[in-house]
Amino acid sequence: MMDRIRKTLSWSFVLFLVFGSMSVWAQTEEIDYQARINELQAQMKNLVTRMEEARSSGNLNEYNVLNTEYEDLKAELERVKAEYAAKGNRESQIKSFFNRGTQALRLRQYDEAITHFNDALEMEPSYARAYYGKGIALGRLRRYDEAEASYQKAIELDPKLASAYFNLGVLYRTQEKFDEAIAVYQSALENDSTLDKAHYEIGYVYNKKKQFDLAADAFLKATEINPKYDKAFTSLGTAYNDLNRFNDAVDALNQAITINPKNHESFYRLAQAYNNLAKYQQALMSAQSCLQIRSNFVAAHIEEGKAYEGMGDMQNSINAYEQAAKDRRWKQWVEWKVEQLKKQIQ
Repeated sequence: MMDRIRKTLSWSFVLFLVFGSMSVWAQTEEIDYQARINELQAQMKNLVTRMEEARSSGNLNEYNVLNTEYEDLKAELERVKAEYAAKGNRESQIKSFFNRGTQALRLRQYDEAITHFNDALEMEPSYARAYYGKGIALGRLRRYDEAEASYQKAIELDPKLASAYFNLGVLYRTQEKFDEAIAVYQSALENDSTLDKAHYEIGYVYNKKKQFDLAADAFLKATEINPKYDKAFTSLGTAYNDLNRFNDAVDALNQAITINPKNHESFYRLAQAYNNLAKYQQALMSAQSCLQIRSNFVAAHIEEGKAYEGMGDMQNSINAYEQAAKDRRWKQWVEWKVEQLKKQIQ
């Protein structure tokens, strides 16, 4: 019922999750290198001061000892700097492969993306986000078993990578493995409680399972995290309609419309709620607002027809229903309904 508004995770959001953090070389490791370099430089500076004092006092023996120590430190500093530079170059190469992979994902070049992520993993087998990006590409190619394995590897390497749990949930949901999907969505939330889309996806799954009360709870949590999440308000209103909580549905759907006045689905669901409350004038206005935004959304003509029928305007009701008959999904029911209304007019 809600497939139009609860599709697969939006592509832009998927890419945002991929780009969240691309650092391979741990920041603490880089800090350690800088600290070691600073320490060596400080020791050498101290030795230079002591060497100057030894030379000024004519203590050649002490000067030579200090100079030998200085040269040893200098050699160590050069070694550490070289190692530091090599690490940085390696990091740069890995990042380059990763960035090419994410760019290929953007262009929907999934095979190429997999190649680049594999190149990054060849250089850094513990790179969790490369496994994560690879999982996205494999999922898009419907290579679901491989995608699942890639996400699982990312989670194994980084158990706090909430986005990997989230996308594994999307993968399970796509395959209608609903219980597995809910479990990993909840794991995502354990690692990132602000992930509003995880609550949204849980609501989607519960809706598929016809557990509308649990779906409503999940959508409500999504709106509490993100009060501007119009799709979540729309889905919440739809769940309330399914629970016959029509006044609550009106509140949620009006909130969705306030956030996004171009959300035709919200107007359609609002028309349903108003018709169920016998508020036919409001239902008619909502249905017509939906059609102004999306003229080919013929389901809104059904609600328009119901509103006219509730107001006693049978001819306009027939006209609205006949518009809905343009969609073959409604054709048989509309023909029956129109026949019933024509009998009332006669």
